[in-house]
Amino acid sequence: MEEKGRIEYVLFDLDETMYSKDNGLMEMVSQRISDYMSERMGIDHETVAELRREYYERYGTTGRGLFLHHDLDEEDYFAFVHDLPVEDFLKPDDRLDRMLWDLRAGKFIFTNATAEHARRVLQALGIERHFQRIIDIRDLEYVPKPDIRAYQRVLKLLSARPEECVLVEDRVRNLIPGKELGMTTVLIGNQRVAEGADFVVEDVAEVGELVNRIRSGESGPGPQC
Repeated sequence: MEEKGRIEYVLFDLDETMYSKDNGLMEMVSQRISDYMSERMGIDHETVAELRREYYERYGTTGRGLFLHHDLDEEDYFAFVHDLPVEDFLKPDDRLDRMLWDLRAGKFIFTNATAEHARRVLQALGIERHFQRIIDIRDLEYVPKPDIRAYQRVLKLLSARPEECVLVEDRVRNLIPGKELGMTTVLIGNQRVAEGADFVVEDVAEVGELVNRIRSGESGPGPQC
């Protein structure tokens, strides 16, 4: 791995990065997306499934495709799909709390969701106080990851250089643009080394130690797991 320079910013994805994929929350969000398309937009169930596959592949999110092709009211959409009791799925995570406390860099959420949803998730996990800022879909001007413009927007908002940033994600496709720009990339929850990931860790609670090693120059050549 090339020398990345001093790390000053750690950009954490939110959903299924800050918590386990298997708790069921995002399955409920996914169902709410389908419900919105059928109930609010009048799209039949079979077409809903087809469009969701197409828009995810083309744009990274269903919402982006709906906005571009169906005149989506984005605020109404996000209010509907995130109208869930996140506290029923998430509990305070002491291990994550300690990791963030010990992490010697600026900590930010970088999400395709809204700030309201992000705050509820972080509050349920008991970790909101650690983050200097939530960069949400509105901050991204509704252009979501993995569109490279989302990453460029984050850098502009933080007045940061790519080499100063660590990007933490659960999806490889959302790491690749960051790596192309020069960020250090960390893949969560997949022990298979993947293109686009400089490092792979099983759990987000391992990120702090990894970043502190990178900052101190102790990390070896990547990718690592």
